[in-house]
Formats: sequence, C-alpha cells, structure tokens
Amino acid sequence: MLAVYVSGHGFGHATRTAEVLKAVRARAPGLPIAVRTAAPPFLFEGVVPGPLTVDRVVCDVGLCQKDALTIDESGTVKAWRAFMAGWEALVVGEAAWLREAGARLVVGDIPPAAFEIADRAGLPSVALGNFSWDWIYDHLARREPGLAEASARAREAYGRAGVLLRLPFACDASAFRRVEDVPLVVRRPAISKDEARDRLGLDERPAVLLSFGGVGLPGLRPSAFRDLRGFRVLFTGKGADGPGPPHFTKLDDAAVRAAGLGYPDLVGAADVVVTKPGYGIVTDCIGAGTRLVYTERGDFPEYPVMVEEMPRYLPAVFASNEDVREGRFDSAVEAVLRLPLPAPPRTDGAAVAAERLLSLL
Repeated sequence: MLAVYVSGHGFGHATRTAEVLKAVRARAPGLPIAVRTAAPPFLFEGVVPGPLTVDRVVCDVGLCQKDALTIDESGTVKAWRAFMAGWEALVVGEAAWLREAGARLVVGDIPPAAFEIADRAGLPSVALGNFSWDWIYDHLARREPGLAEASARAREAYGRAGVLLRLPFACDASAFRRVEDVPLVVRRPAISKDEARDRLGLDERPAVLLSFGGVGLPGLRPSAFRDLRGFRVLFTGKGADGPGPPHFTKLDDAAVRAAGLGYPDLVGAADVVVTKPGYGIVTDCIGAGTRLVYTERGDFPEYPVMVEEMPRYLPAVFASNEDVREGRFDSAVEAVLRLPLPAPPRTDGAAVAAERLLSLL
C-alpha cells in the first residue's frame, strides 16, 4: 500500500498530489492507495481510480488565513501550539495504523509530521513540493517569534525524509537530505475551450475568472464589478454574495457539476484568471494556456518566487488587492491579453514522480 499525507492548507497541495496518484494508478492498477488529509475528499475521489481511501487526518497546520489574501500570523502560532500538543499521539497512532494497514512507502506533500510518522513506522518516505513549511515559518518568525519553534520542529521532521521530489517554482530545500528535481505537475481541461464556454453560456466577450481557492474572498461585493461591462466575470468560492451586474456570475459547486465541468475546465474556458499566485492555480493556467492577472498574498515568501518565475511559463500582469476587490483590473486584463504565450514548458512531472515512487515501492 502507498500511504499519502497531504497538507490541508489550500487546494494546491491536494490537486497536484492527486495528479501524481492518477499517474501512479495508470501504471499500477491494483495498488492500494490511502490518502490521509484534512483537504476535501472530492479533490481525490473521482480523480484517482480505486482502490483508494481518503480519510480525514489533520496532519499539519499550514497557515491560518483571514481570507485568501490575508495571513493570520498570530492565529498560526496558536494553531501550531495546539497541534504540537497532540503531535506525539498523532505520530504514534498513525505509525501503528501504517504497520497494521501494510503500507510500504509514505509520501508527503508536504506536512512535516508525515516523515516522522514514516520514520517511527520504519518505512521509507518521499516528500513532494516546491516549498516546505520550515522555510515559511522561519520567514514569518521575524514578526512572530513563536513560529521559530515551528520552523525548527518542521526542519527536524523533514530531515527524516528519504528524498524530496522538488517541483518548479522551488524555494529553499536545505532541510532535506536529498533532492531530485521533477518537471511541472499540471492539470489539464478535459474538454475544449469552446465546449466549456458554451456550457457556461459565455459570449464573445473575454471571460475573467476570479479564483481564490477554498478560502475565497469573504466580503467581496459583486456590485464592485458593475463597470466591467466589456468582460464576463466569473467567481467561484466563498464571498461575492448578493446581487451583481448582469455580466457577473457566481458559480457554486453544484452549478459547475451540473454543467459537467471540473475546475480545470473553468480555467480553460476563461481568457484570464485573476488570482493570488500559488502553485495550483498557476499550473492550472499553464495547463490550459490561460493568461494570469495576479495580486499580493501578504508576506508569504513563496510569492516573490512565483512572481519571478511565472513569466517563463505564461503571460502575467499585476493588479493590487484594492483594485481586485473594487473591480478596477480592466487595464491589467487588457494588458495581459496583449502578451504572447511563451513556448510550452515540460509538464510531465506527474509521470516522472509516479515512476520514481513505484521504483521505491
């Protein structure tokens, strides 16, 4: 059995891990896969064929956030301390479960506890990711000293991993004993752009998708977008409640499913995605050939790495948080639509990672 621990922070960790597991399944049809995560099960179920189990296990803290653009640093300290109070019980319980379940390899994207759990169970482990939480916490500890302890504890746990499969948009990986680089892991639309637009009832106007993950943008006002009549504006997630102009559409999960669409299909239907830059949504845009307008995401150290690297892979233009919240990003959308798409990058990271995992099994 392959046991997989996935961070519940945002959706990006889960969606890219699911792509890797889908590639594993294509090569090993009968291999049991067990996912342990606080992320929503639907990110794996229906993506990775069985035999598959997805069990809710809170295996890390990540960051607490007030909304998709605002980090709650003091809340993260409190959450980490509460998590550490149960750390030993989590490690002991999960290690026992791994032995009883017959696991042979542990993969983590990228909760520190996964690697201490594997070590305690006497199993090899593989990390997957473009950043690690020790690096994030160390950066934030300059303002929140309580996160220095979190950084040190995470770094110690990461040192127990056998190897890190490091993705592009890579950040500091010095906590790991061994690093192997793999290409981009991306999701692709299942249907054509024209078909997706037809199912969404889009006309010839450029479609702009506001994408802020599972956290969303609570308090966002649909009326703020009344002057963007030259575009169709689509919004998914939390926030944007209340009436809006005719060219603004809030899509809930039920509406997307009813249209027979997955999230990559929404990205593919759009001409431009407006978002905070993180691995998941950026690679969704790369996979769909969709342009990007990005905004700040607080003092998150992955942000400058993404900003520096994104132009290699797709057209990207900046808009401030205020302009996004107030619907004043028309000039940014127009600017990014004028930019050419770069040469397609290598995007077979899921296959490369899957082959590596199976070689270790």
